[in-house]
Amino acid sequence: MKKTIGLTRVSSHTQDDLHGGSGLQYQQEKILQYCKLHEYDLYKIVSDVCSGSFETREGIDEVKQMVLDGEVERVVIWNTSRCFRSMLGFSRFYNFLKKHKVELVSVSEGISSLSKHGSMVFGIMCSISEYEREIIKERMMSGKLTKFKNGERKFGGRMVYGYENQNGKIIVDKNKSEVVRFIFKKMNKLMKENLTKTKRTQKLLKSLKRKGYEFNGKDFTHQNVKSILNNKFYIGEMSYGDITSNHKYDTLISKRLFNNVQYV
Repeated sequence: MKKTIGLTRVSSHTQDDLHGGSGLQYQQEKILQYCKLHEYDLYKIVSDVCSGSFETREGIDEVKQMVLDGEVERVVIWNTSRCFRSMLGFSRFYNFLKKHKVELVSVSEGISSLSKHGSMVFGIMCSISEYEREIIKERMMSGKLTKFKNGERKFGGRMVYGYENQNGKIIVDKNKSEVVRFIFKKMNKLMKENLTKTKRTQKLLKSLKRKGYEFNGKDFTHQNVKSILNNKFYIGEMSYGDITSNHKYDTLISKRLFNNVQYV
């Protein structure tokens, strides 16, 4: 038999102690009264003591697991804004319940996701969360683009081979930068020989192996070499979508050498 689960939250035990009007005990009592009035067989009340903006919460994770196990019919909360300080967090939880056909009831707001009115209100809240998500995305993109135009590489992606991140600052990796310079110089010499592209690459790979040079702990591959030889970051340029800009970091090779080895 599927169960009714209560869900409560406060941001800290101090808040629970000092603010009885919205503390765990108050929320629990209201949920108990509501379930008794509507003759819901309340199985348990799960409580979280953490920031409402956290998407990963022990209480919510417990409820989600019960839902996935097919044990839950409805989730009862005291108040939407009390249980979720972030509309994004609420939206994700609500859509999760909706996907698994679990009713969500907000006691203080007097709405249920099964009613037309409740479904509409929760839907509006989700629309607001989507708007918030787009605003946040725009702000992040704007910040990244500003940094890019100022010659700063965005963090989060894979570091360009030959460089390292040292306390948030991109600097030249002494050992790897030597390998990059070797690759360009060696290929520049091979370009002068009457060889096919494949033969040139094979000879370069053998030279790298003889010297014991590796790409992040493994032997260099054709793709590794191709990526390095075509990466304009080494000559002071970087791309962000369709936009290119000059970066402010140290370069590893000259533009002339770079252009000489553009065989692919």
